[in-house]
Amino acid sequence: MLSQKVLCCIPARIGVILMSTIMFLVYIAIIVLSFIKRDEMELWATTKQSTDTDFTKEAFNGLFYAFVSVFIVYAVVLAYGILSAFMDNHKLVRIYHILNWFFVLLVLTSTLAYWIYFKVKQTVYVNDCQEYENTKNQTTDNTYSPVAIPGKTTVAGGADKSFCIDLVNKLVIGTGVVVFVGNFIQVYIASSIGIYSTSLKRNNQHQRLHSLDDDEPEKS
Repeated sequence: MLSQKVLCCIPARIGVILMSTIMFLVYIAIIVLSFIKRDEMELWATTKQSTDTDFTKEAFNGLFYAFVSVFIVYAVVLAYGILSAFMDNHKLVRIYHILNWFFVLLVLTSTLAYWIYFKVKQTVYVNDCQEYENTKNQTTDNTYSPVAIPGKTTVAGGADKSFCIDLVNKLVIGTGVVVFVGNFIQVYIASSIGIYSTSLKRNNQHQRLHSLDDDEPEKS
């Protein structure tokens, strides 16, 4: 028998409404912040660096609107889920359960892939950071000239990369925590919706059996 409670003690229906509402507000905030910070993200992503392949504005726009579109559609699904839970309708909750799992897995796959890419390209981002730092301290000293290593990616000049290494390491750790914790929460919420959907199905079956039992004396 599956528990009809989530978060240890909250009834499944109330828990699903509460968690879906929180997730809806989180994604609305992400969408709003994405548009507010869009120009800054575009500038950061498309700034030409000698240590990495250029990221064009077209590529940035495609990636940006793809992610935002997913977030908007998922926010709509969450709003639908809140409504279906309020209505306490098994069929509607079942549809929400399926749609939610689809977007949870989509977000999990895409964010995990992006984090792995970020970690693999960690050295490149250190070099980009160092090149940016060099431009702020540009002198005639060759210390800040890019170093070309035959057969390898250009390495930004500069004797001390400790600041950039520490910064990128913190970003990798920070984004990793956000990705893993965020996805764990979403998977838990999806599982809670499944518990609620199953409890509704069980209740509907019980009501039908009870109705059949009540009708039997009349038929006899």
